[in-house]
Amino acid sequence: MWDVYVVSGADYLKAVWKDSKGMLSCDGLNVALRNMFNTPRKDMAFIKSDRSGISLDPHPQSSTEPENRVFHHAFKATANFLTGIHLNATAQNFQAALQRRIENVPVQQDWVEMDDLLGFLRPLIACSTVEAICGPTFLRRFPDFVENFYEFNGKVHKLLYGWPGFLMPRVWRARERCIAILQQWRATTSEQDFDGNGMMLRRWSFFSKMQGMSDYGVACQDLGILWGMFSNSIPLAFWLSWHTLRDLPLLAEAAVEVDACRKRGKDYNRSLDTTKLTTQPLLQSLYAETLRKYVAVYMTRTTECKDAQVLDYRIPKNKLVLINSNTAHMDERNWNVGAEGEHPVDSFWGERFLTHGKIPTSHESGTDSGYASPSDVSLDQKPEARRFSLDRYKGAWIPFGGGSHHCPGRQWVKTQMLLSFAIVTAEMDIEILHEQGDLRIDMARYGLGTLYPAEKARFRIRRKQGTL
Repeated sequence: MWDVYVVSGADYLKAVWKDSKGMLSCDGLNVALRNMFNTPRKDMAFIKSDRSGISLDPHPQSSTEPENRVFHHAFKATANFLTGIHLNATAQNFQAALQRRIENVPVQQDWVEMDDLLGFLRPLIACSTVEAICGPTFLRRFPDFVENFYEFNGKVHKLLYGWPGFLMPRVWRARERCIAILQQWRATTSEQDFDGNGMMLRRWSFFSKMQGMSDYGVACQDLGILWGMFSNSIPLAFWLSWHTLRDLPLLAEAAVEVDACRKRGKDYNRSLDTTKLTTQPLLQSLYAETLRKYVAVYMTRTTECKDAQVLDYRIPKNKLVLINSNTAHMDERNWNVGAEGEHPVDSFWGERFLTHGKIPTSHESGTDSGYASPSDVSLDQKPEARRFSLDRYKGAWIPFGGGSHHCPGRQWVKTQMLLSFAIVTAEMDIEILHEQGDLRIDMARYGLGTLYPAEKARFRIRRKQGTL
């Protein structure tokens, strides 16, 4: 059993991130690898023996051979292939796949009512993500993967808690089918035939050199990385869309930014400049506010090598540090809540991360710092003056953790969310029909990442004029 040290407060979290190279993040991940993704016990014994960390240089006390550094190689592959030119290429593939699927939605220019906005968005974004990461050939060969994935994902929190197969036979069968697909895919796909993101090839390469990993265990690892790729980000794209679609002035401003990112010329087929899209101030603020409000994840660190000094507290060696992102995200001391407190932290405010003039430091209030909130500036000034900034929220906005353990896939999440919102809303008019205020949140997955809605969001949809 671990002695657990719970850390909260922006300044204390910044101290943890600063000292993160002396900590390990693998112990919490190991529980997920075993319970959620069914990694065999023999493989888990090999994985747990890796105490070298994720950094280029292993922890001084580690005796793990370089080729057996599971977490370092996995982290490096994700970081390399979901940033820079590799991210741009994957984003282009995702954009083309989603655009094609949106064009094939059987909705024309008459309104059609539907009862579940997340249910509408999920297969479109999920299939496009799988196509961008695994390649178009994957879905042609294994068309049932996404369906089985969501059967498994629907009860993944119960798998984490150790629910056995006889209580959830459909979930266990769906997970087993996903693993079998991924195992067959790896066994029958050559490097020449592979048409997805190079991250998967890199993973197969370094896992093949690890004698402690079985083929089945590698497939379990692959299921884990794919779960991370879209289990959390797709409901985040839903929440971003849900709030923006309900606020017509906000939607109009967001549409102006999206249109500014459209590549011009007949050969571009309405495609978007992804780099420009992900640097627009309001779109970035919508993205950041969505993660602030709807990411509730427990992060663990282990003081593996030495005692950790967290400001005025000392955490002894070999203890578990527990951090809850939701605690930081709902701490009013950290956040701009408007000049009169009109935007409390439990509400969604799409402009919370926009600044005008001086950018305040953490814990400075809007009025004391000289900070002008977006609502204090006229609409005519906003397009030129407003700026997105996370500077004042260091240690407060932590959906991806921090320090050397910062989630390596964070740029992909941002890109996927904003492209999904931009493409869907550019092609379709969507009107939210839900009339009872905010949707209730399903707390069953609390601590696993993104919070899901506990009820369906009714809406109506029609295709915009001139989009086909």
